[in-house]
This record gives sequence, C-alpha cells and structure tokens, in this order.
Amino acid sequence: RAVDLDYFVQLYSIWMVLVPGFNWYMKNLRRLGGFVQAGFMVNIILSGNFAFLNHVTIIPALACLDDNCYPSLLKNYVYQSRQIGSPGHSEIAKPSKILRTFTDICLLTLVGMLSVPVVANLLQIGGKHQVMNASFSSFKIVNTYGAFGSVGEARYEPIISVSNDGKSWVEIELPCKPGNVKRRPCFCAPYHYRLDWNIWFIGFKPHQSMLQRRERWMFELIHKILRGDINGNDDRPWLALLDPTSIDFLLQYGPTKYAKVDMYRYRMADPLWIIAMKWMRGEVVTWWARELEESLIRPVQVDNGNLAYANI
Repeated sequence: RAVDLDYFVQLYSIWMVLVPGFNWYMKNLRRLGGFVQAGFMVNIILSGNFAFLNHVTIIPALACLDDNCYPSLLKNYVYQSRQIGSPGHSEIAKPSKILRTFTDICLLTLVGMLSVPVVANLLQIGGKHQVMNASFSSFKIVNTYGAFGSVGEARYEPIISVSNDGKSWVEIELPCKPGNVKRRPCFCAPYHYRLDWNIWFIGFKPHQSMLQRRERWMFELIHKILRGDINGNDDRPWLALLDPTSIDFLLQYGPTKYAKVDMYRYRMADPLWIIAMKWMRGEVVTWWARELEESLIRPVQVDNGNLAYANI
C-alpha cells in the first residue's frame, strides 16, 4: 500500500542519511538513503502533490551523494568547467579523514540530542498532545513539521448538484477532484487547482463541523452559482475554478433554481493496473465506485437575494 511506502521512506529509511561514512558499507548505506529520499520526492513531484515543497526537500538528500554517485559525463563536465585536471586531482586541499570523521560524529550527536524533544512530542510522552510546526530550541535546527498532521483513511468528496425542478440534478464538476466515476483522474503538476485543494478539507470527519467551522466559503460558491450574473462571464471569475464542462453548462443554461451538496465516499473501482489495461485497450473505464455518505447541504435556493433552504 502507498501508506506503507510512506512509513518506510519517511520514518525508517530517513535515518540512513545521518550515517557517518566510516567505511565502504556505511558510505553506501548513506548513499542509498539519499537516493531513496530524492527518488521518493521525485515520485511525489510527478503526481503534482505539493510539488514545490518536495523540490526543496530534495536538497538535503543531495548531501548524501558524493562525486562517485554521478555519471562520468557529468563529472567530467564539472571538472572541465572548473579547470581541474582530472577527477581526484583538485587543487583544493581535502580535509583529513580524522577531521571528517570527527565532524560527522559531532553532527550526528548534535542532531540526536536536539531530536529528543521532537521524538517525545511525536510519541506524546507525558500525556501531552502532539504539536505540529513547532520548534524546541533557540536555534530552531530540529523542528516538527505538519503539512499533513491528520490524514483520513477513506476518501470523501462533496459533490455540488444543481436543478431547475428539484427532481433532475446535474453535478458540477471540478477540474481534478473525483466526481463523474467515468472521468479519468487528472494530472495537475506542478500546482494544485485552488478549489480542488480547498474542498479537500471538507472530506475530514465530522464533515458538517468542517463545513461550518472553516469551509463556509462553500455556501458563497453555491450562492454565486444560483444567483448568476446578467453582465456575463467578466463578472464571474469564480467560473474559472470549475471544470470546462460545468462552465459551458452554466453559461449555456444560465443560473439554476436549486443547488445541494452531497458527501460521497469514493473508492477505486478496480486495482489500478486493471483499470490501466482497460484504458489502454480503449474500453469505457469506470475509475471510481462511490456510495452516498450524507447530505451535506440540503437543497437551497435564492430568496430575495439571500440563500435559503428550499421546500422541496
């Protein structure tokens, strides 16, 4: 599973980058740690998931890779550009092995000592709640980071639907988030679509609490969809946040009378390799399977300019 890979890379193999290069075995273990970390970040970058952060995270991993890890062609180019005679014949004096080993040990000891309160926070020792994005020393060298301090085990997606009669509903699609179960997941690197990213937080349970406490912009979006605008697309920049098919629908048919938001639980319809084989054969693929979880916002309409619940 993907979560097992995350645990291996971010919790277990991360310690390999701190291994001192005492001998051939230790040096290769550190190189392996650098390749694992950099490769994992490249994998995330290709998915478009928070990519700018992963570009930065590659930089510390490069410190684990010495000159022998790079192709000869690249090394020769660097040596020639620096006017160095040949690999291993730099005019810059190399530090002694004893000094390098002493520096490695000091660095490892320093990071280990500064990591004690960080690990205690991670394990919630003493009954304290885990703190995200916090520093535990004056120099702020070793800290906690919590971009994804809480991740749900299931995928819940709020689906906006509109209607003119309260019986036949049309779903409003976003550029990348799952909606239509037959639509292929999109590729959005190197950045997220704004609405797709923001709506993700409503998927955390309890959904109603997330909606009412921090994601009340959903009501304003529905209000804009229902209210429409007589001055055309120029006064509706929020339309660009939607999928082109939904933009065309709203521009063609104008504002609808009712709107609602339902919460669905999504799962992959089949293992990815089976879906990929069907897709490559040109078959009509069902990417997602979903089931209704709850009604997040029951049908609403615009009443005297304000958003109000509809009696349907």
